Amino acid sequence: MELTSQDGAVLIYTFGVMVSALWLSTPGNPKLTPVVVALFGVVSIGWTAYFKWRIAPQYEEDDEEEEDEEEDLTPPTVEN
Repeated sequence: MELTSQDGAVLIYTFGVMVSALWLSTPGNPKLTPVVVALFGVVSIGWTAYFKWRIAPQYEEDDEEEEDEEEDLTPPTVEN
């Protein structure tokens, strides 16, 4: 399984969302302890693996189908 830039983006995005949620839920200055950072890291890695395994393939198949279809640029009101 190759790592792509998409995987890195999903990992960083997920980690950022969890840090943002912690910041929004804790008024003032939330404590980012090593345990919290490690927990967020593990969850981010898990979500990235799930995204690559189950979610991303759904969109890759759609891209291939669009390339095979010919595009009809005729407006729907014009009769052939």
